[in-house]
Amino acid sequence: MAFLIWEPTFSVGIWEFDRQHRSLIGLINRLHEAVLGAAPDPKLPGVFSAAADCLHNHFLYEQAFMERIGYAEMRAEQNRNNQLLDQLAHMCRLFDAGQLSVSPELVKFLRDWLTAHILRCRQGYAQLAAQRNPGLLITATADEL
Repeated sequence: MAFLIWEPTFSVGIWEFDRQHRSLIGLINRLHEAVLGAAPDPKLPGVFSAAADCLHNHFLYEQAFMERIGYAEMRAEQNRNNQLLDQLAHMCRLFDAGQLSVSPELVKFLRDWLTAHILRCRQGYAQLAAQRNPGLLITATADEL
């Protein structure tokens, strides 16, 4: 059973953001499955690294989008994103050095963070984008994402 399930209420109304958020949900679910296994999953380092890379790329895309629409809270959002990226980079270094394992608590932290992030997107720049350009709010069906 999935640890985090995409729900229609998670949609920010912008296809590319919804696609990226769904990808992050998929990676968090893969981390969850790898952590719960009885034996260490050899794919865990790759999944953890992919999750960190996916977040980094998402934040770059998000920053460019916020700049284009003139989002007033962009700096605060960037600071939150950079703090998470710094934490993940530190965790990746510790993980690679064998000093950290990906724990259920870490996966829960990522799940909770992503849920809060999606809700901030909906209430923040997605809402502003909808006001400035309603044509941006084109969503896709679940199959297209």
